[in-house]
Amino acid sequence: LTSMLDHEAYPAKEIVGLYHERWELELGYDEIKTEMLDRLESIRSRTVQGVQQELWGILLAYNLVRLEMERTARDLGIEPTRISFVSALRIICDTWSWCALASPGALPTRLKTMREFFTRLVLPEQRRSRRYPRAVKIKMSNFVGRKKSRQQRRTESIAPHGFHAPHLGAGA
Repeated sequence: LTSMLDHEAYPAKEIVGLYHERWELELGYDEIKTEMLDRLESIRSRTVQGVQQELWGILLAYNLVRLEMERTARDLGIEPTRISFVSALRIICDTWSWCALASPGALPTRLKTMREFFTRLVLPEQRRSRRYPRAVKIKMSNFVGRKKSRQQRRTESIAPHGFHAPHLGAGA
């Protein structure tokens, strides 16, 4: 259902394009929550200023990773979305861990090496023509179903097709 009924004010092609942009934003949120925060979406600070500082720190770190990805993509002449965020984040974290132990004079060399690693992170182009119909997915039960015993499976596989053993009631 939608309230966007005016086809001139809301052209279908524009809506489809905006949907894809929205999806890219959702992927960005997922990268922050899943990769950067390891699914620990709790803020530890107990003051408003502390919460703001944590949020700004998370967003700053995310944008710095994206900035390095964009620079690498520009140098390679490709779209920034073709660089793996997960791999870029890991390389940056590893590099900064090593930089903490290195002498200040070694930092430029380490950063150059890090940027060279980024050139190996290029993903294949996305196939824009892929379309999948919407489908209702069957929810798997959280309960363990009654499993057939080995004897029951063996009997079913041996019994001739169409032959059913007589049901023996409680009085049998």
